[in-house]
Amino acid sequence: MHNSGNVAMVAPGSGGGGGPTSYGMTPEQASREFDSLRREATKLERHLEDRVARYQQLAQRLTVGDSNGAGPSDNDTFSQRSSLLDNAEMGTASSQYSDKKKDTKNIDEEEALLSKDIHRTMSTMTELINTRMAPAAERTGRSQHSLLVKRYREILFDCGADYNKTSAAVARRREARELFRGASSAV
Repeated sequence: MHNSGNVAMVAPGSGGGGGPTSYGMTPEQASREFDSLRREATKLERHLEDRVARYQQLAQRLTVGDSNGAGPSDNDTFSQRSSLLDNAEMGTASSQYSDKKKDTKNIDEEEALLSKDIHRTMSTMTELINTRMAPAAERTGRSQHSLLVKRYREILFDCGADYNKTSAAVARRREARELFRGASSAV
C-alpha cells in the first residue's frame, strides 16, 4: 500500500504508538474531543428533561377542574351554570369569562413555546449524537464511549416517548374542551 503525506494509515483507535491515527488525531486528542461532546450532550439532556417535565406539569394544569380528567360532571356543570347565573345577576359574568379565555390562551401559548423548544432540543441532540459524538466515539476506539453514545440515544428516545405521550394527552384535552365548549354554547 502506498502511503502519501505525513499521516500514518493506522486502524482507528489503535493510535499507532501514540502517533496520529488515520483521522489525524492522537488518541488523547480524540478522547478530549469526545469528553467535550459528552459535556455538551449532558447539557442538552438536562435541558430536554427539564422542558419535558415542564410540559407534563402544563398538561396537568390543563386538566385541573375536570373530574377524573374526563370532562365536567353533572355536578360541575350545575355549579358552573349556577355561578354563571350568579355572576350574570351581579354583572360580572363577562369579565370572568374573558379571564378564563386569557388563561386558556396563555396556557396554549406556553404549550406551543415549550413544544417548539422540546422539538428544537431533540433535533440538536440527535444531530450531536449522530454526526459528531458517534464518529468521535469511533475515533477513540473505547467501548465505554460507544456505550455512552448508546445511552444518550436511549435518553433521547425516552424523552421523546414521554413528550409524545403527554402531547397526545394535551391534544385529547384540547379536543374535549372544544367539544364541551360547543355543547355548553348550545345549552
